[in-house]
Amino acid sequence: MRVVVIGAGIGGLTAALALMRRGFEVQVLEQARELREVGAG
Repeated sequence: MRVVVIGAGIGGLTAALALMRRGFEVQVLEQARELREVGAG
């Protein structure tokens, strides 16, 4: 089964990894042109 995760923040990437480990085909979509650290929290 294919799944699309919207957003490559910590939640989106964690969800994508968990789904992949369970056998799903995952595509992550992110609005930003590149991934980088965010000083949030």
